[in-house]
Amino acid sequence: MATLPAHALVLGPSDGMEQPMDLGGALWVHSDPSGTQTIEDVARGAQRESFSHLPGAVEKGFTQDTVWVRFTLQRTPEAAAGWLLRLRPPRINHATLYAPDGHGGYAETRLGDRQPFRDRAVPDHNFVFPMDVGLDAREYYLKLSNAGVPLRVEMDVWQPGGFARFQKRDYTAIGVLLGAALLSVCMNLIFMSWLRDTLYGHYALYVVAIAVLATARLGYLAEWVLDTRPERVAQAVLAINCLFNTIATLFMARMFGFRRHWPPASHFFAAVAAFNLVAFALALTPLHMQIGPWVSLVTTMSTVFGAAFVFYLLAVRRLWQYLLPALAFSVGTLIGLYSLVKLWLGDAVPGAAPEHLYLLGSLTHLIVLNVAVADRTRRAEREVLKERALALSARIEAEHALESTVARRTAELAGANVALRDEIGKRSRLETRLRQSLEETRKMADQQQEFVSMVSHEFRTPLAVIDAAAQSLDLSRFGKEATVQRRTERIRRSVLRLSMLIENILLADRLHLDERSLRLQSLDMHALLQQLCEGFNQAATGRLQLAVQPLPQVVADRALIEIALQNLMHNALKYSPPDSSVSVTLTGIGDAAQIDVADRGPGVPAADVQHVFEKYFRSDTVATVAGSGLGLHLAREIARRHGGDVVLAENSPQGATFRLVLPIGGPAPQER
Repeated sequence: MATLPAHALVLGPSDGMEQPMDLGGALWVHSDPSGTQTIEDVARGAQRESFSHLPGAVEKGFTQDTVWVRFTLQRTPEAAAGWLLRLRPPRINHATLYAPDGHGGYAETRLGDRQPFRDRAVPDHNFVFPMDVGLDAREYYLKLSNAGVPLRVEMDVWQPGGFARFQKRDYTAIGVLLGAALLSVCMNLIFMSWLRDTLYGHYALYVVAIAVLATARLGYLAEWVLDTRPERVAQAVLAINCLFNTIATLFMARMFGFRRHWPPASHFFAAVAAFNLVAFALALTPLHMQIGPWVSLVTTMSTVFGAAFVFYLLAVRRLWQYLLPALAFSVGTLIGLYSLVKLWLGDAVPGAAPEHLYLLGSLTHLIVLNVAVADRTRRAEREVLKERALALSARIEAEHALESTVARRTAELAGANVALRDEIGKRSRLETRLRQSLEETRKMADQQQEFVSMVSHEFRTPLAVIDAAAQSLDLSRFGKEATVQRRTERIRRSVLRLSMLIENILLADRLHLDERSLRLQSLDMHALLQQLCEGFNQAATGRLQLAVQPLPQVVADRALIEIALQNLMHNALKYSPPDSSVSVTLTGIGDAAQIDVADRGPGVPAADVQHVFEKYFRSDTVATVAGSGLGLHLAREIARRHGGDVVLAENSPQGATFRLVLPIGGPAPQER
């Protein structure tokens, strides 16, 4: 290639085959604010001398001017006559090429995103003009104009054969990008299902938004979707950009916990998301040309604010768990800001093309952000392991304490027996009375020994199941298999039984309901019941059926009421057939809230009705069902502390209904 004095680029036979021939440095540019100048005015008229040399690409930012570009080409005798002129990026409303026709005039070819894709001589997501290059130097003119979109144009020339090979690589690259995005979306949807964390779903939506936006910005929207509606392309790109801003803004606020660390930051990002939703609606109207610059401005402001706040979380608050996502966003943010500034200021800012920067930033951002999301999963798993270790340690300590208590009480009882025998020998006149007292003491000791043995057994039984399978089965890829599901349900039932038992023992032995002051608060009974039912249904495959009547909030101690309701629901599930349902009904009776828990079990034997609420009472008819005899006793004591009660409302061989009644206004002052 050589540059002639007339600024002509000489095209040889090898040019444009492997790499394009860049026209940067061979361009002359002229702006027409009125938009009325013709090819005759700029090629032969007074405006011909107003062209200025352009060292690189055409970069005019947000301008309403019509821009004329002039360049001169010729070829060597060995080079082919047919060439292709490519314009990038494909966000140009109107692009008209004026090529010499050989008769002193110019042949006109129109392209742009306002022209139907099917009318393009060379089908490509960029704008490609076929043109003939002569052996002598010829001047070509390009007329460009945009409305509401920054005007930036890179120009290069190809030979048809070289461009065809490049086009295959180009479309393969976008296919790989979309395939990687689809894979990332599928993986995060699986994580959301396994971990029950909607953040992964939000991230999957974010990846979809990035892929769709990249596809639209690179011109594939006009080729694949709006090939017959070119007038909608610019609007669609702006609308997609607004939706992406909404999704990205909310995702960033959620990823970095803006609401938790500083609510005003969350409110600001919510306002930015709302603005982009309004801009999305306006982008579908004729006002889209006016809204584009404002969208870019608000995007820049929110990006700068978000970066500053994340820097505050890292540098001031020392929240290093946000380091990886901060790196992901910072790379994309810095490169994105630079590309936006370059779009606005044009040649005044050095560096690569904004489109190249955009792709580089998007790819780097997605790669690092995927690592950050995976790290979040790793940290969550580590926290679960830590909590399990703490729970195991607490259980072992409780078991040791219980064994010590049993040994101490056994020794005390042995001493009492010796003292009683001595007392019998010394005071024969009190022999009968002492024997009765000794018999009662022995019965109490036997009951306590049986209870302690049962609780100790219940503590040990679920351990192997919990340690061996509880953590990994639900998260494994075999979690959907029927056999695995059955085993998982078994584990969950064991964990639930152990948790309920520990909770009741701790509450009965530690809190002493008649001495503990209530921590009253307003409770939404509907929400509380729904939460408890969902928790049980995870282990009971949806057996709890909830029916509610709208009620005012109830004043009560949430922790105690949860324990009472859990005991009633657990009893109903435990004594009902495995395939039967248990109904939970919330109604209002006067100034009280009434919760009925109805099971489908065998009911309570008539001989046991008066004892069913006694502490540690266990009916002989249910000896094969695991339990401590504390559940109903604690439920009634909790209800009575609140000024209510738990009663056996209905009892038959087809099932029993236990009713919890609570005053809506809370317990009386003397009961608190």
